[in-house]
Amino acid sequence: MTLAAGAAPAPDKSGTTSEAEAAFAQGTSILVLPITSEEQGLGDQVRLMLINKARRLGAVTYDPGSVAEALGAERVPLDTPPEKLAALARERFSADYIVLGTVTGKGPYAVRLVAVCATDPKKPQILDKTYACAHHQIVPLEMAKAVYDIFGLQPPEDPLRMLQNDPEVDRRWRDGPNLVRNPGFEAPNASAKGPADWQETGALPTGGKVTWMPNPDGPGKVVKYEMDEETAAVYGMAYYSDWVPIEPGATYRFSCRYKSLGPTVKIFLKGYHEFPPQEGFPAQRRETYRRQVHPAGEKGQWNSVVADFIPSHASPNQQPTHLKVDLYAYWPKGEVFWDDIVLKKVRDAPAAAPAAASTKTDKQE
Repeated sequence: MTLAAGAAPAPDKSGTTSEAEAAFAQGTSILVLPITSEEQGLGDQVRLMLINKARRLGAVTYDPGSVAEALGAERVPLDTPPEKLAALARERFSADYIVLGTVTGKGPYAVRLVAVCATDPKKPQILDKTYACAHHQIVPLEMAKAVYDIFGLQPPEDPLRMLQNDPEVDRRWRDGPNLVRNPGFEAPNASAKGPADWQETGALPTGGKVTWMPNPDGPGKVVKYEMDEETAAVYGMAYYSDWVPIEPGATYRFSCRYKSLGPTVKIFLKGYHEFPPQEGFPAQRRETYRRQVHPAGEKGQWNSVVADFIPSHASPNQQPTHLKVDLYAYWPKGEVFWDDIVLKKVRDAPAAAPAAASTKTDKQE
């Protein structure tokens, strides 16, 4: 659908939501204006992160191309008075929320967002907050938090906490097979210089050191990160499991133990779909799903973290069929120890629903 300059673009209502979030978001619209950035293209990525997360929470969002056409040559600077932002949101776009921002730095980054709730034009509510992101991988995590902040919602501690009282889930978690090979880092690889079935990623330049060593606090082996200040501030360090075959739509539970003597620890559970050869490129597995786990244990002692997740994708042609565990750490510098990585399927994927008769749907031009 093409809009004339100055007209309000049609909101995009696609996306899924939980019942609690839908109760809030039903009919709530959010307009995300262009985000400027020192690093080329990062502002556009941040804008899409905010739009996609808001959409997943059930909010009505606006297509960036239509917004650009509606605004024409008009620019909205970050220091625009809140009352003027509220008027722009309500009068030009019929939006309940308006967001704009800027990203400074080229790693680490500071993402400043200014958001105005325009439902009461006379007394707009304002959020002006800066989110610190040590590396590209942290930006999506912080932007997901930002959307909850904008809407005044409490981020869920565990999106699958209903599993905690399911006896069958408990049984499968207790008795089921661990899908991660060499989960305690006990078996050596072919060179005997590291653990089998684990490897460093080539995506992040290495300025730290990964050591496979005896556990300093008990029996067995562990993986140890020694991270210098530059690496901690810019790239962080990561260590990957080998491929784990998974069932799209099934429920999995992950756990591990770690000890940090300074650095911040994150775990990424990355799902991949195998795409066929195309345009001269060979068949390859590409990431189509990601679950971030945010441990909050005490520094200087061994902690355990547990997380449930359902690897899936909105498109049937991009469902993840394999998974990798990414053990990641970043700022500040220091040492991190990892051990006892566990991944188990605790619930099968729901049975496919019978095919329904096709219905006509509206289509944007």
